[in-house]
Amino acid sequence: MRKAIAEAQLGDDFYHDDPTVKKLEAKAAALLGKEAALLVLSGTMGNLVSVMSQAKPGTEAIVEQDAHIFKNEGGGMAMVAGVMPRRIPGVNGALDPSVVESQMGAPTVLNHGTSLICVEQTHNGASGTVIPLSNLADLRKVADKFGAKVHMDGARLFNAAVSLGVPVSKVVEDVDSVTFCLSKGLCCPLGAVVAGNAEFIEQARFNRQSIGGGMRQAGIIAAAGIYALDNMVDRLSEDHANAKRLAEILYGCGF
Repeated sequence: MRKAIAEAQLGDDFYHDDPTVKKLEAKAAALLGKEAALLVLSGTMGNLVSVMSQAKPGTEAIVEQDAHIFKNEGGGMAMVAGVMPRRIPGVNGALDPSVVESQMGAPTVLNHGTSLICVEQTHNGASGTVIPLSNLADLRKVADKFGAKVHMDGARLFNAAVSLGVPVSKVVEDVDSVTFCLSKGLCCPLGAVVAGNAEFIEQARFNRQSIGGGMRQAGIIAAAGIYALDNMVDRLSEDHANAKRLAEILYGCGF
């Protein structure tokens, strides 16, 4: 990975002119089955520009009560994007679609309504739970019924895909936008990727700039990401096996 960083071809990503960044974005979009992708500095930045790009200020976003996007991202959803989170308790991190539907609001003279449903995959606050694909499909139906979007904080998205034994594109097929981290199980020093349709990514690129995320020779970040996607995903199963073994040992010690 360090060798890839040192040898990266560089350009000016501020003007979307860094060849290595373009290569990473194209690779990520293809893997996820989305039209386009965008390199950002962190998962938090990725979630923020996604909310800014999917939801109008003053509307509500439904989130699981212990979601990272609510608890651990500096209140950016409300403070920067102007979107109000509506917290709903989940079951092992998964939102109950019937409960979500009961909390969805239509625009009125008193309230701008619900514009977004946010899910987390895997769910960090629920001990790394993998959200079932059937649950995501049901939430998609609820969102469509109310004309809302679905965003996935997919910080550990590839862990979920490996755990489920399905292509990563299958995990995100029912969401409009997704962020995944390069700096989690994929072992990069920094960076994250946002993916969705082309119109969304164009808006996300503008919003990235508005919060100070424009980068110059960002190929040094992207080169690590390309190496990770080519070499690290298949090794996540080793992490899962080691984590399971550790859990069994701790349980055997009385924890």
